[in-house]
Amino acid sequence: MLCVFQRIALKPVVMKTSLSKSSGVKTALVLAGIILFNFAAKAQDPSLPAVNLGLANITDGITPGPGIYYANFSQIYQAHSFRDGAGNKLPTNLKVNTYTTIHQFVWLGNNKVFGGLFGLTAFLPVVRISATNAGGPTPTINNGVLGDLIVAPAIVWGNRKLFNHAYFSRAELDFYLPTGSYNHNDASNPSSHFYTFSAHYSFTYFFNRELSISSRNHINYNTKLIGTAVHPGMFYNVNFSVEQTLYKTFRAEACAYYLTQLNQDSNNGDSRYYQNVDGLANTKERVLGIGPGLAYLANQRLVLEGKVFWETAVRNREQGVRPTLQLSYKF
Repeated sequence: MLCVFQRIALKPVVMKTSLSKSSGVKTALVLAGIILFNFAAKAQDPSLPAVNLGLANITDGITPGPGIYYANFSQIYQAHSFRDGAGNKLPTNLKVNTYTTIHQFVWLGNNKVFGGLFGLTAFLPVVRISATNAGGPTPTINNGVLGDLIVAPAIVWGNRKLFNHAYFSRAELDFYLPTGSYNHNDASNPSSHFYTFSAHYSFTYFFNRELSISSRNHINYNTKLIGTAVHPGMFYNVNFSVEQTLYKTFRAEACAYYLTQLNQDSNNGDSRYYQNVDGLANTKERVLGIGPGLAYLANQRLVLEGKVFWETAVRNREQGVRPTLQLSYKF
């Protein structure tokens, strides 16, 4: 199904500060900055926006024909540590949890565009954030629950052949609109407060009736944080899975997601700003999530999927666990 997801901007400024054993000043800045979260200061190094990390995996390239769809995605993210640019764990007891449910509505028509069916989709995220910090200060949380609205046109190609095996695919262009809850006085917000344009291509390829692979590849461009000169870098993210039928309509999967930032964050057009002003060696983010999943697919009209991801290889962002549920239904 068509899906994107929003991450809450929760990365503290210190996550992109290198912990140097030879620099007591740098370490002191890290400890003092633990409570400062994304966008709390005008020149603070920004976090990347929320995107689809592991919400869509199994048979992601398949969309079963024209019609109207509803999908619900629920994800609990438990950030149990924060990592700097070298992947080192930062010295804090801060724990951040987010619960997100996303309501997605899809219309897929009969009109052909580039040999595929043309469709439209929209996403409305509803978010709840909480944070604790044993023995230390806790950041302020925006109690608003609305994330940023996302709208997208898409082209869907049905059952085709690749090397004489079934191949399904879809191309989509997502527009992230900063319509969600945001307050510059709060340390964390449901809205990223800038625009993001994301192009992605998804496919599912069947080696035989029981074994398939799926992948969703995104390239993302961010605008500047509204009202500032702060500009998060471009980034690439991908979801992928290997899927095997267990019994009739039940399928198991080994699934993963990966995100890597392509260029440095900038300020007022200067891509070396955070290196020169804050002494950050690198502002690029990275994360890899891996886990198992189990799905029930009833002729593709009804899809129920549950999975969990454990994150590793993290740079310049939070690290945690992502239990995820998906329900999709074609009317």
